[in-house]
Amino acid sequence: MNTFGNVSYKNFKRYDNSPISVELWEDQKPVPMHCHRHFDFALITKGSCLHRYKGVQVPLIPGDVFLIEPDEPHGYEIQAAVTIINCMFYPKTLSSENTQMMQSAWKPAENENLRQQWEDLLQFVTLEEDRIDPKIRQAGLNAQGIIHLDREELETMEGLLRAMLREQEEQKLYSADVKSAYLQLILVLLSRVQTEKTEQIRQHSHKKKDLIYHALVYIEDHLEQKIDFNDLAEKGYMSPAYFRRIFKDVTGLTPTEYLNRMRIVRSLEYLEKEKSTIAEAAAMVGIYDANYYSRMFKKVMGYSPRYFKSIR
Repeated sequence: MNTFGNVSYKNFKRYDNSPISVELWEDQKPVPMHCHRHFDFALITKGSCLHRYKGVQVPLIPGDVFLIEPDEPHGYEIQAAVTIINCMFYPKTLSSENTQMMQSAWKPAENENLRQQWEDLLQFVTLEEDRIDPKIRQAGLNAQGIIHLDREELETMEGLLRAMLREQEEQKLYSADVKSAYLQLILVLLSRVQTEKTEQIRQHSHKKKDLIYHALVYIEDHLEQKIDFNDLAEKGYMSPAYFRRIFKDVTGLTPTEYLNRMRIVRSLEYLEKEKSTIAEAAAMVGIYDANYYSRMFKKVMGYSPRYFKSIR
């Protein structure tokens, strides 16, 4: 690691003769702000962390993938023991096809597309009382360029990255070429995800999407209460089925999935900062069955709340 000014630069770790390196990072220690000369895209597969990058800090959970540009400081504060697969590379040494795919996957998104990222609300899930207008909340995700993958997309992406890691470890004939091919496939898939989600959200009018944004704020402000989605649909003059359809198009999650993940992220703060018991943390986010809460926690975070408590 080299230091220039007040910023530490991490060196590119070369494992073979390829301009691509893959690393599996599993830890609960914070990573201080640092830079590197190469590109780095990261996939969260387990746990949760706060990522500071481009002047904003947002929480990341499994399914989040993002690109770190050269010479841009970033760092992590770990909320719950996290697993990240990093793919580091130098675009100038890759083929022109790879470079085009990278530019397509992380091209500047329209504001409409950013609204469908539900994590923009998660960065404001806090014990503080202040609330921020939902349209302003887009700025953090816009700056960090986060793409959120659904379960199937996550499994596909993780499988490709782990296949690259195996090629790197085994170093068989033409392994460098195989890694490059995997990287190009990953970038193609990311481009497709972005395109599909952009088209989905364009199908709905501004008024209907605004109703969903207000529903998101309502959910955030009433996590500890029973939330009736049929009632929210009625207030927006929509049928429950149509409400659920627009909600998923805008957020990438069903209303229930969104509510559950919001509750789990909020409960992390109670478990850590308030030192609440598992049952207490569950009750404070409106879940009164500790066993159900534990199952939900494991589904979202990748491990149990008891394990989370044991490592804090």
